[in-house]
Amino acid sequence: MSVTVQAIRFTDDVSAMRMLLEQLGLVAVVSTPQWAVMRSGSGDVLLHATANAANGAPAGSTELTFETDDMDALAVRFGVTPMDEAWGRSIEIVDPLGDRVTVNAQQEDFYGYETSQALPDPTIGVCPVRFTDPRGAYGEFLTRLGLHQSSPDDDSFVAYGADHGSVGVHIARPEETMRLLADAPGAQVHLTLSTTGDPETLAATLRAAGHDVRVDTTFGTMLELTDPDGRSLQIHAES
Repeated sequence: MSVTVQAIRFTDDVSAMRMLLEQLGLVAVVSTPQWAVMRSGSGDVLLHATANAANGAPAGSTELTFETDDMDALAVRFGVTPMDEAWGRSIEIVDPLGDRVTVNAQQEDFYGYETSQALPDPTIGVCPVRFTDPRGAYGEFLTRLGLHQSSPDDDSFVAYGADHGSVGVHIARPEETMRLLADAPGAQVHLTLSTTGDPETLAATLRAAGHDVRVDTTFGTMLELTDPDGRSLQIHAES
């Protein structure tokens, strides 16, 4: 069973968010004025216009989702029944924090939307960060989903890798969560990317495109900028 990490971002400006992610090396597999599937070298960002968000999610909020090529096996594992929606099959799982996390079946039919075969920058990955105890039950939940711990045990942060993408579990500190997360319900995460390339080169590319990029070397190297929804977007350099 293959699992891909996806982060669904609700935005007031799909086009502007798409442009920023393209500048970072992602490509639009599917794109409409209200929806875009942005693929990185490892993991996806799904852009969803707030105007037609059924859950009323505000701009700048990001939710944790996944995609699998074996929906039935995962449904049996969690004791849930797949739902057949207009856009494909999915299941909803309640995470250890009491929030619902959606897992989508790998999409083979794009329902007539024009698709792109362009290749993303292989050095860029999607790694949304969920704020909770990194030594708590969330790691067990991610492992049950098919991820594996990919960083050493730590009191502050532990990473879990999927076949494509990863999820970071970060200790919750009020000053960080208030700054990084939108005021919205659900399994919110901070939209975070990773790079195995040269962060200084990426920072220069982003500045040339008009972005104000901050470089933080407190713990490794991290780039931070403000996205079109006014939220922080971080890109962490992997060693």
